[in-house]
Amino acid sequence: MERWARILASEEIVMRLIPCAVRGHGCRSVWLLLAILAVACSGCGDGLRQVKGTVLVDGQPAMEGVRVLFVPQGNMRQADGTVGADGTFVMKTFEKKGVMPGEYKVTLINSTKSIPRPDTPVDTASGKPPADVFKYMAEVQKLLDSPPVGPGWIPKSYADMNKTPLRVSVPKDGPTVKFEVPANTGK
Repeated sequence: MERWARILASEEIVMRLIPCAVRGHGCRSVWLLLAILAVACSGCGDGLRQVKGTVLVDGQPAMEGVRVLFVPQGNMRQADGTVGADGTFVMKTFEKKGVMPGEYKVTLINSTKSIPRPDTPVDTASGKPPADVFKYMAEVQKLLDSPPVGPGWIPKSYADMNKTPLRVSVPKDGPTVKFEVPANTGK
């Protein structure tokens, strides 16, 4: 009952704001319908479902900083997460926790935390990035193109959405997922 009172009150306020010359007899019905739809949809939410999980490489937690991407296989939005020190991650869609229900390919991108970040500040006068930024970017690209061989490093095929064997189906209530992959052997 309280909800309907709010709807009617908001409709009345809107009608008072519209000049009498503009509103006609049928216009009141349109505004009432818009008010009802606005209130009805206000609790609908964004449709995102909480998804958290773990990435294991040869049975051990993946390196901190590994990126997990859910690439949609339909009319959904891409989601991403970053693996923490314990191998766990929480997925987000546009910085909001959660994932739209549906089918996804999963890509895993190796952590670049092992590459020292440039410590030279940006020259605010010229706006040019420091020279060591380009060196850093080149090292990151090299690591992603040819991941190191050995424990903890994920094979490059898992970063390619056309080659990754990983899939996930996000049900309406959101799952907890675990991805287990072998370490990069260079093969």
